Amino acid sequence: MTESRKQVAGEVAAAIAPLSRRRFLKMGLWAAAGVTTVAAGGFALLRRSPRDNLTMPDGLAWMEPSQYQLFIRLAQVLLPTTGTALFPVEKVPVVTHVNAILGSLAPDVREQLGMGLSLFDNAAVIGHWKRFVDLSDEDALAYVTAWVNSDVMPKRAIGFVVTKLTHTGYWMD
Repeated sequence: MTESRKQVAGEVAAAIAPLSRRRFLKMGLWAAAGVTTVAAGGFALLRRSPRDNLTMPDGLAWMEPSQYQLFIRLAQVLLPTTGTALFPVEKVPVVTHVNAILGSLAPDVREQLGMGLSLFDNAAVIGHWKRFVDLSDEDALAYVTAWVNSDVMPKRAIGFVVTKLTHTGYWMD
């Protein structure tokens, strides 16, 4: 039995002998680059949305078009006023109020918040194969709830911020 182990070990050593450490690392890096390229291309394809064609109204100086789309969708999901005595969300300038709040933030804070909002919207691609703005009402509400109740502090903070800004945007009027 010892003889066969030595024989197998010798065969394995002979098989991997052509792979020097440098060549092995080089092949590994090329493979990783290929996988990353394919993944990035797939992610970019999944990030496309029919909402990308929505035009942003004038006067939203502090908001990016993707943030405009995000807050429109958040208002639809988080403020279900249909069938209630509350004023319809479509008639309240929620996004205009959120834009004003964003304008009152320091530039570096606004930039970091923008990164968090982008993460919130795009992270849905991982579990749902589409951005947050394209999720069904039920999935979108579950997604927001999962972020707000997350054990991961940055995720929970972003979830809190998007809900706080949306609710405040509605009730400012």
